[in-house]
Amino acid sequence: MDRKLIQQREEFLKANKRNINNAPKFNASAANVASTDRKPKKKAPPPKSQDELRHMKSLPNFDYSSGKVDIVTSANSSLFGMMAKIVDYMKKRHLENQAWPLTLNECLDEMKQTVAKKTEQWLIEKLPENPKLFFDEHGKFCFKPMYKLKTDEQIKAQLAKNYRDGKGAILLSDLNECFAKADERMSKVGPSCVTIPCQVQKKKDKAYFYNDPDVGITVDDEFVGLWRSSNVENLDEKKIDEYLAKHGLSIIKDQAPKRFVHGPTHKRKQNRRPGKIQNTHMGDILESYETN
Repeated sequence: MDRKLIQQREEFLKANKRNINNAPKFNASAANVASTDRKPKKKAPPPKSQDELRHMKSLPNFDYSSGKVDIVTSANSSLFGMMAKIVDYMKKRHLENQAWPLTLNECLDEMKQTVAKKTEQWLIEKLPENPKLFFDEHGKFCFKPMYKLKTDEQIKAQLAKNYRDGKGAILLSDLNECFAKADERMSKVGPSCVTIPCQVQKKKDKAYFYNDPDVGITVDDEFVGLWRSSNVENLDEKKIDEYLAKHGLSIIKDQAPKRFVHGPTHKRKQNRRPGKIQNTHMGDILESYETN
């Protein structure tokens, strides 16, 4: 073996021993102390359910990057809330027969409300767009109900007008904006209207229709009692015919010509013709060589 290779091997072994002796020693006690000094990690809280977060839908948005609250949504909600208060107050004045118009400042003074300049400017711009308010040429406004009704004759005339124009009924919710205690007042109108309970936008309501005397017919109470006393819930056509026959009655049958309903046409199956027999002319020549 070459001496140079042997010398390089010995130098490599010496360097390897030197590196092993200079390696840092592991201290188990120090590792235990370091592990005890570490604080235990806190468990992450469970995710909140939708019921717990439902109340946060109306809260303003929070920007976590900047740490600021989104003031736009909260400002808009306060502006529209102030508009709703003004409309409700004007409706209350209308129902109390205080129908004279007011300016915005007069309305706020009566409501004992103070608003900022920006809110006041916004109300001046947006209140004329509200369909529940009517503005005059002087910039004053009052409540605008669905119908202008005060007397019973006006109510009957409006019912008849809706009947002629094909607009249908008048709702109790609309009449509550016209005058106070609309339900009690409509009950005193009499047979001029027909009351039907209904549901509008998931709320109980009443619909008042015009009762046309030329169209309706009066039925005696005797016939009404007979109609309600008869029980024909579980009777089929045959049992009804038998019941009428026992009482000497008969039903009017349909005298119209009967129409025959043709079903789907099926194609006829074509009979197969027998195939031609070949080599019939060689019947006398052919012989059979089959053996039993």
